[in-house]
Amino acid sequence: MQTKNRKSSLFFLAFFFLLTLTACGNNAPKTPPDLAWFLAQHEDLKASYFVGKFGVDSHPSGWDHGAYLRAYVDMYEATHDVRLLEKLNELLKIVADGNDSLTGRVDDRTGRVMPGWGSRAYDYGPDGRSRYSEMLTNALFAYPLAAFARIIYENPGLRPAFGADAGRYFQMVQDLYAAHQPFVPDPASPYPDGSEGAYFVYPENYYESGVSYAGVAAPINMTVIIAEPLIELYRASVARGEPVPEYRKTVEQVGHYLWQNMRQKETPQGEPYLVWYYWPAAGELDEEVRMEDLTHGVRAGEFAISLYDAGLRSRWDKAKLRLLANTFTLGAVIGENTFANYIDGTGGVYNDDAATLYEWMSLEPYANHASGKTIEAYLKSAMRAEGTDEKYNIAVFARFYRYSGK
Repeated sequence: MQTKNRKSSLFFLAFFFLLTLTACGNNAPKTPPDLAWFLAQHEDLKASYFVGKFGVDSHPSGWDHGAYLRAYVDMYEATHDVRLLEKLNELLKIVADGNDSLTGRVDDRTGRVMPGWGSRAYDYGPDGRSRYSEMLTNALFAYPLAAFARIIYENPGLRPAFGADAGRYFQMVQDLYAAHQPFVPDPASPYPDGSEGAYFVYPENYYESGVSYAGVAAPINMTVIIAEPLIELYRASVARGEPVPEYRKTVEQVGHYLWQNMRQKETPQGEPYLVWYYWPAAGELDEEVRMEDLTHGVRAGEFAISLYDAGLRSRWDKAKLRLLANTFTLGAVIGENTFANYIDGTGGVYNDDAATLYEWMSLEPYANHASGKTIEAYLKSAMRAEGTDEKYNIAVFARFYRYSGK
């Protein structure tokens, strides 16, 4: 792009330099030009999604709100710009202040005040009117709280400004998992190689839409969503100098369990990829044993990457992460700008916006197969065909920016 004159060029360079100075640390990556766009969304997001939504009788379900909070984590990891932590902390304070353990709101399943964010989102209870502090919603809010604590503890220079809040969030997530104790040993383990697995089982007296799920092994995606904050919590405990081995043991066991549920398939050209079922193979409540769907399936990838990034590789080394990336490019892609509902290419055509598959971008660094087409290439092509781009929302933008191959 040509500039009008030398003076305007110097102004642009000075502006870019000032933006870069806001990053934390001398070796921080350059601030992306569109970080200004991301930050400009903050006040509207705060007013629309957070103010008045927590500390009430029914908290949000966590899917959208958790994704927006995670977007700040993604953007900070990509830029190390301290303004992102400041904005994220504003939102996390709202979430933390609304915890049932502080407001005294009762969990109808247990009849007690339980740590977490109780909701009526899924027709809980025998009559569909109950308020549950259930671990799926809790984990979607626990992840950004634990990730914030981990970021602060791993960077001593951030502790003067954020250390007190990091300590509060760390303790809050610890209390959450101590009270709910969500994981049980997999009865199929130890597996043939001697490793042990663990997974999430619905607790006692648990109903959705009048159906009892008590004691049922939950969908695989729920197990990994609930386990992922413990990876952040373990990393934070190590950075604090007080490692909690039990957290490491649990997430590694979930990693073993996840791998045991994987099945390898190949394209007609012999290219391998992974598939797995929505429920564990013996899921009692599913009407049919079907493949995992595309929107929930990515959660397995996010968990496996978190294990790998933490050095807790369990079964999940780089080669297996490539197989998970291939799940999208070789299994889910079924045509020009067309994706399947299920990860193995079955279940009909995925009819929601392509941008809603943005979370698969976390596997982009591992996408590598014979056709040369990557997750990013497929998603961007489909998004362009629909007239959208990465600014679909901040969660989409952040995931593309953090993991883009550009």
